[in-house]
Amino acid sequence: MDERLLRFFVAVYEEKNISRAAEKCFVSQPNISNGIKSIEELLGKDLFIRHKKGVTIKEEGHQLYPIAKRILGELNEIPDLFKNKDFKQKVILGVADSLPQSLKKKFYLSINQEVNNIEWDIRTIGRDCELNLLVREWKFEEHLFLPLWKEDYVLCIPNDHPLCEKDEIEITDLEGEPFIHCPPCEAHQQSLSILNDLGGKWKTIANCATKNDVLTLLIAGLGITFLPESFVREWDGFQIKKYKGPISYREVGLSYPKDSLRNPAVADIIKLFSSNELLMD
Repeated sequence: MDERLLRFFVAVYEEKNISRAAEKCFVSQPNISNGIKSIEELLGKDLFIRHKKGVTIKEEGHQLYPIAKRILGELNEIPDLFKNKDFKQKVILGVADSLPQSLKKKFYLSINQEVNNIEWDIRTIGRDCELNLLVREWKFEEHLFLPLWKEDYVLCIPNDHPLCEKDEIEITDLEGEPFIHCPPCEAHQQSLSILNDLGGKWKTIANCATKNDVLTLLIAGLGITFLPESFVREWDGFQIKKYKGPISYREVGLSYPKDSLRNPAVADIIKLFSSNELLMD
């Protein structure tokens, strides 16, 4: 429905007179009359009863009035909304599990310093997200990927384990030792490849669904494992040991569909990190 027709209706409703409504809207009386007729034809209902002294409002007119006032009020607010310096740019962000708080903190602070007025909608990673913060191996096939940060997987050994006495661990030192695995982990196959150099002379003590479960069993002293360095940095109960052998790593970044760049805030975020890596302390 034409906004102009709604304004004509509101004027007639409030003035109860077509001539005064025309003056209020700065148009001719025939324009007002034709406008009211157009609304009535559109709705299939008469809104007013016309007489010599003005108009009488019908029940249908009383029903339409609050709706028309609300719509016109919202339309009037639109210019002020976009002029307001606090207008928020919404960004739908998916965040993967097992990313360290230090990484996420750096990510949000970097954006907050350079991109104004973002309203975050934080979800689990998914195709419906404009951006996904995740490990490269988890990105959706059709998405682009912008790397932010890379870190090594480190060998973690419980504090009371005899291998903690050694300055550097050889692959042969791991023979027969209990290992904690995380099959869904992006580096699981790399870890198995390292252990396969032992010719099967190692044992699995647990298979876990998440890195958090692996960490719990590690701290409990149940076995040895490989975990991302930043993920274990803030925890106690084990030692990170130098390891003389193949090193696996993971790359964290932003996965996103091309269409997301239509959102100016997303485009600004991608531009920001295209020229600046997310460096960790």
